[in-house]
Amino acid sequence: MSAVDPELRAGTLRLTVAASGLVLGLSAAAVLPLLLPWQGQGVLSLLAMLLALLPAGGLLAAWWRQRSSANIRAQLARLGTVAGAVALLSGVAVVPLFNLYRGQVRVLNHGEEPFVLWVDGKRVARVEPSSGESALAGAWLTLPAGERELRVVGESSSRELFRARELVQGGSPHLFAPQSSGYCFTIERRGYGDAKAEAEEGVPLDGQNPFWVLPEGISWFTPNPEPGPLQTSGGTLSCLRQKRCSN
Repeated sequence: MSAVDPELRAGTLRLTVAASGLVLGLSAAAVLPLLLPWQGQGVLSLLAMLLALLPAGGLLAAWWRQRSSANIRAQLARLGTVAGAVALLSGVAVVPLFNLYRGQVRVLNHGEEPFVLWVDGKRVARVEPSSGESALAGAWLTLPAGERELRVVGESSSRELFRARELVQGGSPHLFAPQSSGYCFTIERRGYGDAKAEAEEGVPLDGQNPFWVLPEGISWFTPNPEPGPLQTSGGTLSCLRQKRCSN
């Protein structure tokens, strides 16, 4: 039994390291996007992987002091495999959580001059004017979820055009059009297949505040296609449309 005990002990330690690493790594993947909202996905994944490796590092240091043992190299190889798998899983877990804690914001400029957008005191975009309906107009941003201070400043005039605190919802698309006076936005829906009987409808974006949360999966300034000749189970498509207000 004396020859088996070290193997059992080493196996138990590897299991403990894996469990501890998973707890640290997955907890970091869930919390770091909130604690460091302006850090990129790559940096957060790296931090989660490093935290997941901490238990393995401690065990490695303890085993290194026993490097004269005949089977230490085999033990280190097994530990490295376990620790690497745990770290990789923790790094990958950041990806869906990062997107969950971020909102996509489409910024449009209907003014006469380019403007600069500042978010929480950080310059994040320069947006050119665009009055026509175009799927390429404006700027696409990914902002941390939560309440954010938005400040718009004219590039040539240096005049503050807009300032407000807005709530960015994680995982949702948003429209921000701070100089959209005289423009109206609607969401058009069209049914297909079994939902074909649903008539196409336009739902206006109401309110004076130029910041809106939009439905997931919406297309931008591209008309919904006409239903095809084939009967399918179908569904519903939504698109955002823009036009000059009639009154």
